Amino acid sequence: MLNFDVQRMSEVVTVFGADKCQGKAIATALLQDGHFTVRAVVQELTSPTAQELQTAGAHPLLVDFNNPDSISATLCGAHKCFVITHTDFNNKDSLRAEVQQGHRIADMCKQHNIRQIVLSGAHHVHRKYGLPARHMDAKACINDYMNEIGLPKTEIIVPFYFESFLTTFKPNPVGNNTYKIVIPMGETAMDGISINQIGPIVTALFKSPQRWIGKSCFLSAGRLKIQEYAQILTHHLYPKQFKDSRISVREFVEFFGGPGAQDLGNMFEFWKRGGQKTNYALTLELYPELQQFQQWVSANSTLLRTALDNEQSVLTDR
Repeated sequence: MLNFDVQRMSEVVTVFGADKCQGKAIATALLQDGHFTVRAVVQELTSPTAQELQTAGAHPLLVDFNNPDSISATLCGAHKCFVITHTDFNNKDSLRAEVQQGHRIADMCKQHNIRQIVLSGAHHVHRKYGLPARHMDAKACINDYMNEIGLPKTEIIVPFYFESFLTTFKPNPVGNNTYKIVIPMGETAMDGISINQIGPIVTALFKSPQRWIGKSCFLSAGRLKIQEYAQILTHHLYPKQFKDSRISVREFVEFFGGPGAQDLGNMFEFWKRGGQKTNYALTLELYPELQQFQQWVSANSTLLRTALDNEQSVLTDR
């Protein structure tokens, strides 16, 4: 047992996107586990997140995703890595740019003989329904490429982030302490999970490579209708009251506006058509302390109240 622990402590994990929400959650969980050396790949060494991770014990590394040599430097000597790519909806050619970024990372993983890659992937939306959802389609193409070149990969597919109620999908105030959730799911229940719960799940995957390499894990902490999300928020944040806006995808795209609106609308349409192939039992197995939405709201009620009282919001990374 001692030899096993020593071996695990020597494992170096490169975490791409460590300055974004999901990557930070993975880096933090690996550090808290204590059996990994964590390289936190960021795009700005002086960012608060990079400095926070460094204080926690990570080794922040700067990367230029347009430069294969820069990517190579982050992987040299690493045993494992977590890969997530991010969509720049302001880039009209964002799909190609994200796929190219993923291909470069994959090629460098192959070159450095990385033992296990955990990829934050997604389903093909455009290929299945003809609906472009660039943030999902790009990740699906990257997953395909990693399969083609034979990388030892475990894919995770994550659902709606609970934290999105704090940012991108913060309920919209309509007066009299009432808020509407502007998510076009109709009567279809929507899976969700806390970003922070993804960290321990990925840590569990890294600890059992023989079991998880070659598999896809469709994560979920539960599935609720939008009205049920609203009822839970009302229960914990009363006197604030929440309702389902009952908005259509077309109305959502018009309401949301700006770059990425159609992509997000098509994501919800994909989910409504049966694209949420998640596995709650598997997620619970990977992380027995998994929080369902009601538990998450109870634990984060102060944060939610503060966010609702703040008129500004930001786009959650995807």
